[in-house]
Amino acid sequence: MNYFTKVLKYGLEYSYFAVLNILFNILYAIFSALAFVSFIPMLDVLFKQTKKVYEAPVYSGIGNIREYAENYFNYYISKQLETDISTTLIIVVSIVIFFFLMKNVFNYLALFNITFVKNGLLKKLRESLYSKVLVMPIPYFINKKKGDLMSRITADILEIQTSYLSILELMVREPLTILFTLIVMFTISPELTLFVILFIPISGFIISIIGKRLRKDSKEVQQQQSNFLSIIDETISGQKVIKSFLSESFFSRKFDKINHLLYKYSNKVINRKNLAGPFSEFMGILVIGVLLWFGGRMVLVSESISGTTFIVFMGLAYNILTPAKNLSKSFYSIKKGNAAAERVFEIIEYDKYSNDRTRNIEIEEFKDKISFQDLEFSYGESKILDGITFTIKKGESVALVGSSGSGKSTIANLLNGFFSADSGSLLIDGINISDIKRESLYKNISIVTQESILFNDNIFNNIKIGNLDSEKEDIISAAKEANAHEFIEEQINGYETVIGDYGNKLSGGQKQRLTIARAMLKSPSILILDEATSSLDSKSEKKIQDAINKLMQGKTSLIIAHKFSTIKKCDKIILIDKGRIIAQGTHEELINSNSSYKNMNELQI
Repeated sequence: MNYFTKVLKYGLEYSYFAVLNILFNILYAIFSALAFVSFIPMLDVLFKQTKKVYEAPVYSGIGNIREYAENYFNYYISKQLETDISTTLIIVVSIVIFFFLMKNVFNYLALFNITFVKNGLLKKLRESLYSKVLVMPIPYFINKKKGDLMSRITADILEIQTSYLSILELMVREPLTILFTLIVMFTISPELTLFVILFIPISGFIISIIGKRLRKDSKEVQQQQSNFLSIIDETISGQKVIKSFLSESFFSRKFDKINHLLYKYSNKVINRKNLAGPFSEFMGILVIGVLLWFGGRMVLVSESISGTTFIVFMGLAYNILTPAKNLSKSFYSIKKGNAAAERVFEIIEYDKYSNDRTRNIEIEEFKDKISFQDLEFSYGESKILDGITFTIKKGESVALVGSSGSGKSTIANLLNGFFSADSGSLLIDGINISDIKRESLYKNISIVTQESILFNDNIFNNIKIGNLDSEKEDIISAAKEANAHEFIEEQINGYETVIGDYGNKLSGGQKQRLTIARAMLKSPSILILDEATSSLDSKSEKKIQDAINKLMQGKTSLIIAHKFSTIKKCDKIILIDKGRIIAQGTHEELINSNSSYKNMNELQI
């Protein structure tokens, strides 16, 4: 199924408006053709070419309805011309005005209804895209640039809007306009109409040849737009590093390269698209020239058609050129939109359940133990974990220590369900974590990381994320437990204070206390602390550690820490090096039995 059809499916909910649009477009097309025909009696009057009929015609059945209507009109005009020419002119001019008025009224009504389809379709598409982003697995985001994802959600959706949705109003209107105009033209002169019919497929064929590379070039534009957004995001986020390392020139060169490629491919796409209009118009004028020659012979030589009728026929022929030109442009728009739609549907059609099909077990409450059994995990070709085996009993606090890159955070990510092990098993109460429903798993686990992840919202809502069903009293209580209530009350608007992107209006310690309050509000049975105090000053660390101690009470905890002072009271400490467990025991046991642990501890004294 092509992407255009896939996009249209999102508008099925608004089919009522689509039906009205089709109805009004049919009426528009009919009156568009009749509007030109209405010039015939006016021109006949002006050039005194009106066929004189002095006897009222007799109706002889539906088969002769056109002839009857034409003769009756001529009979009426013939009588009027003999008595009052001014009134006759008013009548024929009023006929022209009426048909053009109805044509434009129905055009507006058609556009009015298609607006609901276009905007509704876009709304549903955005909803589908955003809802899929929310449930994407963590590895997907690791393998994608943030700028690329942002480009798909913003720029590519905008491209679909301009390339696809802009032609929705043309899909019915323009073909119907051409169809009804051709029907009227056939009634006037079948021979002349054949020239117009030949023009449409020939023009379409040539345009299709010209536009072959458009989709490929459009895809390059979308990719360069992704790179463009990525470097803008990196530049804004990394201002401190860029300035402190005097690397402005490096990023400037990088930006110039991407900007040049975007300029290059954009020119290609726009120039190919711009070719459609002039080419289709030239083809139209070419046909008009042939019609003038052939029709002129019919008027002046064979006299098989009147001059006024031929003038109207030419108007009808030109009436086809605009919709034909629009349709040729729409061909380019679809090609251009396909590139954007392909990138958008890569996300929408991503099978988030590919690794979740066996996850059908729910755990209401953690009851016994967590078992890591011979786990192995790799990032690409690099092995991170090699045969990790240990157990965390309910209520225990287990710490992971080791140098950076030894695999500590990876173990936490496996327990969180963010990644799946290459081999071995991770069991919670004897159930393999890969069989547990993710929603059920996340209800029992909470994580506090070194980087305090907060959102550009007020303090109240940032804490409430921990439990969306909680009341205000619960949130305040969690903040007090996390030693956060005091500084929150000092804010200008208290709990209603908006803290900015990533909570940048707060200090590091304040941000961390909010994340702890959020975890307390959730009150999970399993707690993961990933270097939660490593980047704080001693004063903030004391407050955070006090809050963490309260948070850990009665919970099963997995702690990742560089500072040994925070883990001395843990039930078990596991020393990891290069993805392997080299020692485990209590703090005192490891001090007395393992030189590596002892040295690491002494370095921090």
